[in-house]
Amino acid sequence: MILADKCPARKNSPFAIIWIFAAIVLCLLVLADFSLGLLSSMRAYVGAESLWSKSQKDAVFHLQQYAAKGAPEDLRRFRAEMDVLIGDHEARIEMNEPHPDFEVVRQGFVRGGVHGDDVRGMFMVYRSFERTEFMQRATRAWISADRYMAQLNDDGTRLQREIESGSPDAPRIQAILADVLEINEELTPVEKEFVDALSDASRMTYRMLRAIMFGATPGLLLFGIVLTLLILRHRKLTEDRVNHIAWHDDLTSLPNRLMLSQTLDQAVSLHSRSCTRLAVLSMGVDRFKVINDSLGRELGDALLQQIATRLRRYSRADTTVARMGGDEFVALLENQEDVMSVASCAQRLAEQLGAPYVIGGRDCHVTISIGISIFPSDGIDSQSLLKAADVAMYRAKETGRNNCQYYSPTMNVHTADGLELESDLRHALQRDEFLLYYQPKVDIRTGLITGVEALLRWKHPRRGLVAPSQFIPLAEETGLIVPIGEWVLATACARIKSWQDLGLTQLNVAVNLSARQFADPMLGSRLTQIIRASGLDPWRLELEITESVVMSNGELTVAALEKLKAIGVRIAIDDFGTGYSSLSYLKRFPIDTLKIDRSFIRDIPMDAGDKKITRAIIAMAHSFKLSVVAEGVETAEQLAFLRTQRCDVAQGFFLYRPLPEDEVAGALQLNRLDHGVAVASGA
Repeated sequence: MILADKCPARKNSPFAIIWIFAAIVLCLLVLADFSLGLLSSMRAYVGAESLWSKSQKDAVFHLQQYAAKGAPEDLRRFRAEMDVLIGDHEARIEMNEPHPDFEVVRQGFVRGGVHGDDVRGMFMVYRSFERTEFMQRATRAWISADRYMAQLNDDGTRLQREIESGSPDAPRIQAILADVLEINEELTPVEKEFVDALSDASRMTYRMLRAIMFGATPGLLLFGIVLTLLILRHRKLTEDRVNHIAWHDDLTSLPNRLMLSQTLDQAVSLHSRSCTRLAVLSMGVDRFKVINDSLGRELGDALLQQIATRLRRYSRADTTVARMGGDEFVALLENQEDVMSVASCAQRLAEQLGAPYVIGGRDCHVTISIGISIFPSDGIDSQSLLKAADVAMYRAKETGRNNCQYYSPTMNVHTADGLELESDLRHALQRDEFLLYYQPKVDIRTGLITGVEALLRWKHPRRGLVAPSQFIPLAEETGLIVPIGEWVLATACARIKSWQDLGLTQLNVAVNLSARQFADPMLGSRLTQIIRASGLDPWRLELEITESVVMSNGELTVAALEKLKAIGVRIAIDDFGTGYSSLSYLKRFPIDTLKIDRSFIRDIPMDAGDKKITRAIIAMAHSFKLSVVAEGVETAEQLAFLRTQRCDVAQGFFLYRPLPEDEVAGALQLNRLDHGVAVASGA
């Protein structure tokens, strides 16, 4: 069975609907708040009218009592009731202004007996709805009532003058009281009109709010049901998507390594009980890196997708195909009768996958290397079968590619060991397994240590110290040399700075740059960050670049070296004399030091040719005003020869072996002055 279901189609997210739903609910809440506020303000107006009506009637009553008894207390109570009516009048007059003063309005309403919390709503209703029919009716009634209140107030004043005149005229008093009673009767329909207008507004608001709520509730309920269903559906799709990502390769939608391992475990268990064969085919696209580099990553990914499509199309129903990563695929063949049937299936897949592809409008031809492992002869569990097939596939690549290899226990043991070493190397930096040794460099003239070269070592938990020749090429090939090289630079700079802080201020450090590091466009920025973080003077750091690297592309090399020099570091050409240096380029390179390769030093003084070459290199370097370092000095005779040729610095076992970090500090503090004197004197 091919476990390569397509990723579920991405559906529209319900979050947009959620926002719409929330916006509708918010609008309804705002509308409800507005309507309830409007109802509350109407209630406040009706309440104020009740207070107004009571005060008006009480004012009439007290005025009648004053006319009958002439008691000043009745006159005072009349004035107090009239003050309520006057407060409402002043509030209305101010609200009619183009730019009303709310504080004046508030004071007027409070005088009229209105609670202070209701004033803001009453003010907003009056100003907002002053042009509506119900508010205009209420306002007309209010104005009429104010006119009658003015007359009532005037009658009160006239009555007060008549009674306090000393000789009150009874007919006049009766005439005033008759006018008061007439005002009282005429105010009744005015008050009713005011109350009716506000009541109509309240009923209209209530009906509108009820209609909106009753109309919106079923819709919102239905909306909520639909939204809930959409959220549940989206959640299911999300869970399916997460599961798909967890068990499938994102690029090709084929099962990934995790799903293949689980499927293979189940198949192994099944075939163990049935005593039948199954085969694991590990397939690698030959020279895929060349295709990826030449056509680009996007077209490389398109090629992998087409390969995955063909694997799905041409595989049998009981075959599981998966992508392991990169350009490697695996096919799990179940219920195989014999090895010949496995070979036939592998041959068919190789032919189908080897047919031309159309990538970016052009034909692309690829070949496939296949490694095969058989259960149970090559492994009894999923991991051993996968590893065996992988080893066989790499063996197929090593034997010319475009072929098929069956796994054998004796097959390419070094390949398996190399794969294990590569796997361990990928984790070595995280596990803090790297360390630096430092080999001192000695000034030949004074015999004193002037610097050290940082040398990388790998302390493997099982293999012990792994030789650099074993893991450095592997790190270069896999690209791990870039993060490892950054760690070397950061560690060396920080360590040298700490030794300088102990008083060894003249100490320099040399660090080797690999070809990949030198080609890294981010080298300059990363190097700058490392130097700043360590606090080291950039001039104290020397970058060693091999002659073959700097000569690989002369023009680009000049630009790259100039960028490094702009940071302030020193540049040294390592292994000088082993490549094909052009003197014209050498003159243009912004370098500071030449390091004579150890192959020219090893046979001095016996080999006259090496002596001539070394002498020429030293003379040429000095003519370019470059410092010269001779590496691989192992005898006193070699050192004596270099001294006679005025070589600047020597480095080798005769002087110092590479020292672990904890031994370097003592050697640097002593600075081997006694040894230096001996070296300088030729002893």
